[in-house]
Amino acid sequence: MRKRMNTRTGLLSAAFLVFTAWHSFVAGGVCVAASTVSSPVALETAIRAGDLRLVLEKKEQGLRIVRLTDLVTNQELCPAEPAPLFSVVLRDVQTKDLLTVTADSGWRQVDVASGGVTGMHTLAFAAPMDDRLEGIRVEVTLEVEADDSALTWDLHITNDSPRWALWHIVFPQAAVRDLGEGGRVFAQVTSGVELSEMWSKGGKRGGPYPGGWTAMQYMAAYNRTKRTGLYVGMHDPFGSTKTIFAEGQPAKKMVLFTFDHPAPDMGKPGVGFDLPGHARWQLLRGDWFDAAMIYRAWASREARWWPALGADGRGDTPKWMRELPAWVMTGGAASDCVPQVRKFAEAIGLPTGFHWYNWHQIPFDNDYPHYFPVKDGFAEGVAELKAAGVHPMPYINGRLWDTRDKGAEDWAFSRTALPAATKDEDAKPCTESYGSKETDGNSVTLAVMCPTTPLWQDRVGDIVLRLFNEYGVSGVYIDQIAAAQPRLCFDASHGHLLGGGHWWTEGYWKMLDAIRAAKPADRMLTTECNAEPYIKWLDGYLTWHWQQQDMVPAFSAVYGGTVQMFGRAYRGGPTQDLANRMKAAQQLVYGEQIGWFGPEIIERADCWSFLRDCIQLRWRLREYFCRGHMARPPHLEGPVPTVTADWQWSGEWLVTTDAILTGAWRIPQENKVVLLFANVSDAPYAGRLDLNPADCGLTGESLRITAIQPNAGRGDPPLADIARTLAIQAFDQADVELPARTILAWEVQPAAGR
Repeated sequence: MRKRMNTRTGLLSAAFLVFTAWHSFVAGGVCVAASTVSSPVALETAIRAGDLRLVLEKKEQGLRIVRLTDLVTNQELCPAEPAPLFSVVLRDVQTKDLLTVTADSGWRQVDVASGGVTGMHTLAFAAPMDDRLEGIRVEVTLEVEADDSALTWDLHITNDSPRWALWHIVFPQAAVRDLGEGGRVFAQVTSGVELSEMWSKGGKRGGPYPGGWTAMQYMAAYNRTKRTGLYVGMHDPFGSTKTIFAEGQPAKKMVLFTFDHPAPDMGKPGVGFDLPGHARWQLLRGDWFDAAMIYRAWASREARWWPALGADGRGDTPKWMRELPAWVMTGGAASDCVPQVRKFAEAIGLPTGFHWYNWHQIPFDNDYPHYFPVKDGFAEGVAELKAAGVHPMPYINGRLWDTRDKGAEDWAFSRTALPAATKDEDAKPCTESYGSKETDGNSVTLAVMCPTTPLWQDRVGDIVLRLFNEYGVSGVYIDQIAAAQPRLCFDASHGHLLGGGHWWTEGYWKMLDAIRAAKPADRMLTTECNAEPYIKWLDGYLTWHWQQQDMVPAFSAVYGGTVQMFGRAYRGGPTQDLANRMKAAQQLVYGEQIGWFGPEIIERADCWSFLRDCIQLRWRLREYFCRGHMARPPHLEGPVPTVTADWQWSGEWLVTTDAILTGAWRIPQENKVVLLFANVSDAPYAGRLDLNPADCGLTGESLRITAIQPNAGRGDPPLADIARTLAIQAFDQADVELPARTILAWEVQPAAGR
């Protein structure tokens, strides 16, 4: 991780700034010029990072960004009313009153210093105009990376005040103006969404991180046609608690990107702040995929959660889990669910994952965490399923303890769990409810347990290891870890910093480290949703919530090959069969393991054959998802028809996608790529591929394309894969023909001898 340099350059005086006013700037250099603003004189500082030019204006009481320019396209990225670079919310420790200071106002002293050829610049804010804030100082450092046209930011706050405490720090704040027709915004929602109307219609997308709906720490605005845009990321290798938003502000013709950090030890006077990791602004010449590649490059180098990957992929995840093509989900006693699951596995003739709910005698979301004893026949059902090629994975919850944990009685919560529960500032436990009822008809109230406490770490570990060692399950699903946001816990007895920081993720890391060290090597762990900071400690993420309009597979682009993603919520409704085909096709091209169906799905004639083909094809291509990673999805020339169905995620939930979904997965060390095409509609499609082989990392004078059938070797007569050789310069002339409700895979690699 790169943090601020140990050596500091001296602060430039105002006289020196004026002296250097007309000095020309170079890449990585700085230019300061006197502006024409009326007295008191404002100064401008220009900093160039390759093709990106930043201009800072020193005002009477602060500093603001006034220009951010793409020097190649001459596109101005900064809006007419720029946002302050940072906002700091402080709280009076006696009155609890809040007060906010920003970069562009409220300071008597603002200095800009340049490190010259080092490419390091320092912005110092001191002597607040409000005398009550004496002792509060902010220092922002800015490092230039000319080769990448990037600016790397760091921030440090000194707090020598006995009265005021840090509460929230919003940094960075980056605003991007309307980039015109074709402009898009990439925001953090589930796997990532690409939006076209935030400048004109507004809206706010994002939320608390790390969580299932805000899973990664970057956003972007771009116009691919104009080849310009801006990547904005927090490269925090600890996965610290923060809130991340992209907000459209039509009145100002801009989109605002913000990262809001609750302060570690929030509310304590005299405690400063160091930005965890660093922030990065980088010129973006592509789209969401190019932004994902910037983030992947950083995460693979510095993120604490990036797992070890070898030539065969992630070695600490059992091979059977990495190869698994399909999942079913149901629950209850073994006698109720085992026959159905076996029937499904027989229908596909392939290894199957089974997510087993309600295997315990306690009700769902009630009396947690007292999962034992199990229902009759559970151990025998596990053994029967494993003998049939099914991998059972029971459900437990990794966050919650019922406050009345034996029917309507507070049996063990107050005497055992309460000290280890998360607490608010009033020392009351943080609780949640999910619709389940106690035996007296009242809602079940579940306390959120603090993951740093030995009691909770040991309790979850004991449950998981008992399921492995006594019952032989193939995996355990530990609910909510990568789904629910961290709670700001203020219980000092837990030993972590109060409120913000990265103690929440580190608590789960310690818990899961112990479980992984003790579990059998051939077993696996999964959780709900896909918050990134837990990848190294889990083998699978249940992506059931990837149900959004305008989704793009950004999470798969960043993390493909590091963790197995599985499961969409398959629901009902009048357009159920089309919705099922859309979801399964999306799963295939996104690299997910197919399903999380109820086993009765095999009875739905209008979608089952398509779903089965997706499962079969994923199995045939499993090495790409085990050993490879996502490449840029192929583009089809001309207009592509669309389809709309009710996905029933929450009531009526209309989702529109292209009728032809595409994807690409690559094994770099073997110089080969598989291109995926899925026609989910009831009409045939014929079109032409628009793809530069270099976009997929392919090299060679000619390419060999093999059309891979979902069920090659089956049928009467047996189907066979079809191969042909295509000159690389004519690759964009390849025709794509898809009958209705069919899928197609092209494996592409250099022709032999080339």
